[in-house]
Amino acid sequence: MREIINNDIKIEQAEFINRLMIDAELSNNDVKIGLCLLYELLSLIKNNNDSKND
Repeated sequence: MREIINNDIKIEQAEFINRLMIDAELSNNDVKIGLCLLYELLSLIKNNNDSKND
């Protein structure tokens, strides 16, 4: 079940990135997906920086 949810999230993220690439109008849901993606990326960068500093 968790794998299905993760796949659905990845599909939504891919669709969001596709809409960004074609400069389409974004919905409120698209903005939320974008913010979640940004948070994930920033968290990964922070974790990488933290592990390099240890």
